[in-house]
Parts: sequence; C-alpha cells; structure tokens
Amino acid sequence: MPNETDIMLKNIVEKYQIDKKTILLIKQALNRIDAIDESKTFRYETVEEFEKKISRLNMLKKKATESFRPFADAYHTSLCAAMGVPMMSSIEKSKKTGNYEAFNELFGLTNVKAKRFGLAALYSAIKGQKNEVPDSYNIVFDRDSPWTYRNEAEHMEEYARYHFNSYMLNHTVDEASNPFVPVIELYECGAADFIFMQTEQDETIRERLVTFHPVDIPKIGKVIAIHMIGDEKLVHYRRWGEPYFTINSINGYTKLKIVGIANQRFVVD
Repeated sequence: MPNETDIMLKNIVEKYQIDKKTILLIKQALNRIDAIDESKTFRYETVEEFEKKISRLNMLKKKATESFRPFADAYHTSLCAAMGVPMMSSIEKSKKTGNYEAFNELFGLTNVKAKRFGLAALYSAIKGQKNEVPDSYNIVFDRDSPWTYRNEAEHMEEYARYHFNSYMLNHTVDEASNPFVPVIELYECGAADFIFMQTEQDETIRERLVTFHPVDIPKIGKVIAIHMIGDEKLVHYRRWGEPYFTINSINGYTKLKIVGIANQRFVVD
C-alpha cells in the first residue's frame, strides 16, 4: 500500500509531467536519503564504539574535501563557500530543463526527512550535557542568544535540509558528477552535522572538515564529539548548545582553536 510520501511524489510527478528517467533518479535520491537512520545517528555511542569508525570517517572526509576542492580553487574561495557552486549550477540547469518548480515542491519531501532528523537531535539533546544560558535569555521564545541546545538541534536540521536537498538536486540534474555523494555517505556513517571550519594550531590556520556525533564520555557525560579530518581518535567535544568556537579537550587541554566558520552561529554574542 502506498505511503503518504509515495502519494505526494506521484502527485508532483503528474502535476509537472516529469519524464521517466528523471522520476527514476528522484526516487533513487529520495530512497537513499530516507534510509539514513536518525535513531542510530542520535544514539549516544561509547568512545570505543565511535573510535571504531574513525578510519572510515577520515576516508569519507578526504573524499568530501577533494569533491569540493576544485570549486574552491576555481573561485578562490573557502571549501565551505565552494559547496554553493555546484548547488547553484544545478538550480540553473533545473530551470533550463523546466524542472525548477517541481524541485521546489519535491524539496518538501526531503525537508520532512530533515524535520525527523532535527526531532531526533532534539530528543538526544534533552538527554545530554547542556551549556548554561544567561538570566537575560528568554527561555520561552528561545531567542536573544544562539547558544542553546534547542538552537543546536535546529541547526542540525537546517544543515541536513541543505545537504539532502543539494544531494537530490545534483543526483537528478547531473548524476555522473554529484559532489554531494560523500556528504550523504558521512550522514550514513552517523554524522549529526557536517561543517568546514577554520582552525588554528601552532600558528597554522587550516580549513578542516568537521562532523559531530553524540558520544557518552566517561566522567564527562553525554556530549557532542567533534571529529576533525585527520584525527585518529576522539580528542574534542562540546556540550549541547555551546558556541561553535568552544572546543573542549577530553584530556583537559588543547592547543587547537576554532577561528572561523561561514555560519551565523559563529559570531560571539
């Protein structure tokens, strides 16, 4: 029996008279995105469990970095900003093929998945260690500060939406050269968020791909593990809602600093 998503997809396809080849590509992308298991993503792993997949995380991060490097080099921009280049190119291609309005509706289906992702993040955050908020913060409206566990979960939903939409659009418009494939692979490997960050250590600044993962660390608690490309074990973490420039060391001290990120939540209050 068709589920609600199948019915909605059928209605969109019929409304815009999408051709069979494009329908197949859309279904492939939607099925892959829908198969990402957010219940596993937002389960608190032990450090031992998490570190078993670090080798794969590093491999996928290298693949994702190489996927967007050509755009960064060609446009003389950051890797983070470079992700927008193929996305915008695919949007323009969809306009030329007459599928732009169809994607505007199709993204409602990927956004439903992102909503589920964000809800799972929120439930996970409720169980975890959280940052403190100032007395001036309005706890009802959840505003006047971006640094709360609820805003953290919303950010994870927002970025999942960006990445899911970009993957489906690029898969459908240009399947052979979809740079968002390793992004989805990282989500399939349990990433709760995917961000390129500017880091500084020993006076050297590097842009590094970072993913976040719920982990239960002994004597620290249920927090967000920060895994950066190249890390061979778990080194850093944040509490839910802590600013993105906050980076805590499991061992109590770190030389690493977060000095930049193309994201509104990086700005200090």
